Amino acid sequence: MSTEDEFNARLRTAIQICHELGYHPTRFTQMLDNIGAQATAARLVVSGEFHDGFRELIGRDRADLTMERIMLEPEFATLFTPEQLAAARWRLV
Repeated sequence: MSTEDEFNARLRTAIQICHELGYHPTRFTQMLDNIGAQATAARLVVSGEFHDGFRELIGRDRADLTMERIMLEPEFATLFTPEQLAAARWRLV
């Protein structure tokens, strides 16, 4: 399995946990389905706004389920540019 496939699987596991918590990240799931995990993360992490899903998870004290935190896991960091990783770190702070 490629690193991108593993990243996709990790995000989908996080989505499943979100569903179990009563939060349903529908738009994020649609983006994953339409453009893939790496492209979704790359696009969202550099946007100037904090998306509803990010706010929802931070509000629930579940930063571990955010795309940004998952991007920063050592096995997935190689999928992203230094700028994208810096943006992920900044968003989590």
